[in-house]
Amino acid sequence: MTTSATPLTGGSRIQPAAFWISIALTYGLSSLALSALLGSMSAAVIMLGVVALAGGFYTVWRWPTAGVGIVLAIMPLHFLAVELGQFYGVPQITALSGATKEIPLLLLTFVLWRRNGIKFGAPDYFILACFTLAALRTAFGGTVAGLRDDFAFLIPYFLGRVTVLAGRQERLWARRAVWVAAALSIAGVAETLVIGPLPRELLYAAVNVNRVATSPDRLLPSSFYASNFEGIRAASTMVGPPSFAALCMIALIIWWVYLRNPLPAALMAAGLICALTRSAWIGTGLAILVLAPKLGQKRRLAGYALLVVALFAVAIPILDIHDYVSTSRSGQEASEQFHRENVAGGLTHIIAHPLGSGAGNVGPAAGEQNANVVVTENTYLGFAAEYGMPVALCFLGFLLSALRHAWQREDQLGYLAVGILIGFSAVMSVLLIHEDLRLACWVWFPVGLSLRRVPVVRPSVGILPAEGPMALSRRACSAQATSVEIG
Repeated sequence: MTTSATPLTGGSRIQPAAFWISIALTYGLSSLALSALLGSMSAAVIMLGVVALAGGFYTVWRWPTAGVGIVLAIMPLHFLAVELGQFYGVPQITALSGATKEIPLLLLTFVLWRRNGIKFGAPDYFILACFTLAALRTAFGGTVAGLRDDFAFLIPYFLGRVTVLAGRQERLWARRAVWVAAALSIAGVAETLVIGPLPRELLYAAVNVNRVATSPDRLLPSSFYASNFEGIRAASTMVGPPSFAALCMIALIIWWVYLRNPLPAALMAAGLICALTRSAWIGTGLAILVLAPKLGQKRRLAGYALLVVALFAVAIPILDIHDYVSTSRSGQEASEQFHRENVAGGLTHIIAHPLGSGAGNVGPAAGEQNANVVVTENTYLGFAAEYGMPVALCFLGFLLSALRHAWQREDQLGYLAVGILIGFSAVMSVLLIHEDLRLACWVWFPVGLSLRRVPVVRPSVGILPAEGPMALSRRACSAQATSVEIG
């Protein structure tokens, strides 16, 4: 099934001026326009916002690929920016939050779909079936808000499916993503080792009282704390330590596939350690263990494994996590026991409700409002508990088919998608982390991008049997790479 597509014309290369225009108009002034229209501002500001909004739409239409890069780069900073906006009393900050996440992503998806089209493959059919069945289940019980949160990741996934990047653009974006994550890791390490919890406690207490814990000595949400650890886990600019750890994991996989500079890797590894999220540690290790033999990098794997062990050994006394590591190794750590109980409770609920209990009725957020609901943090069990076993099976089919198609690619983008799918699948086994749209942009966009085209090398001229080895080598070097859509 192929949708109609308008050929992509010139303009894919942008000048620096266009880049900054896109930043200023698309992501800044268009948000100001929405805020002005919803608030009580002067007519002059409203007119300025309308003009800026029109300019933003034109910029997105003219340079959509640059717009995608800008939105992806800003997403890790989005949560903290919105929280600070609430702290300083920015008008209509809640509406502004949506206008700078879902609306730009949807607009860019539409523009790139019109330009590049899309040919659906098995992963697309699985995830669309998953969403359709979940929507039908929600019609008979559940909340639309819960359905929206569970499937918001489809927006960046399909944005990747309609985006086309040249090889040079792909490598440039990968390098920039790694350095963005490295910079955020510096902030995360500083938060844990130097700054401490006070600034975040003051911010959360001022702008989001319902997230503040009731414990007199621990005023942040429980995800910021770990058993047998006196400090706070690093979250940097993300919504919480699990999201920050997953971001570091994704960036380390990007680094392993595209880069060799050890400096950003060391920074991101430090951030990942300070987040104290075991599932992200395991996911990172699994992804690199699978990718290293596929990339022919066994010696590189051995060398960096020794460096990681040394870095972790140094971090133990600095972070004072001796007891945390000891209880984790023995299986007596409180969160591990909590996860085991969650799995047992989720399985019991699924057996009792094979068609689910409805969107928004499972998970920690629902548990805060109703003590009788099932609290499971396993994403796969969460889908089954909310929407039923058919939806969970479709979601698993989506992951496996996407992994299969990515595995068939013999290029860097395919390797990246394989690593992300393996690592993030491991994280989802203990966390309901798919609901974070800001993180989802870094997870599902490259996965969707990798499924768009599968490179196939075909010789431009047939090779005659009488040609010798040198001629065969010249013919092989002159082979032209073409690409075919997945089917």
